[in-house]
Amino acid sequence: MSLDQHFIETSEAILAQLGFKDLKSFVKNQALLLMLAKMEKYLSEDRLFEKKYKTSFEEFEQKLKNLKNAEVFEQEDDYLDWRYARENLERLEKQKQALEHA
Repeated sequence: MSLDQHFIETSEAILAQLGFKDLKSFVKNQALLLMLAKMEKYLSEDRLFEKKYKTSFEEFEQKLKNLKNAEVFEQEDDYLDWRYARENLERLEKQKQALEHA
């Protein structure tokens, strides 16, 4: 993607007044803020399940595996949602670290 020079000059002048040294630092800052907001969403879900089941994800996962033939649909659905939240948290944390060092 290429930005025209007029856009860059206009944007950087405005962003400088807002305390950013250039367009790149602004984009990086905004991307980090978006990541942090998404991370907070998944962290809230993680805490919700920890509170609901009064246990950690790892302990909950093990308990569910030990219930081999039991039909526990709600717990299985919660497990999938909880796992999804934790996987996204982990992915976003790695992306955040990569962006911070870019």
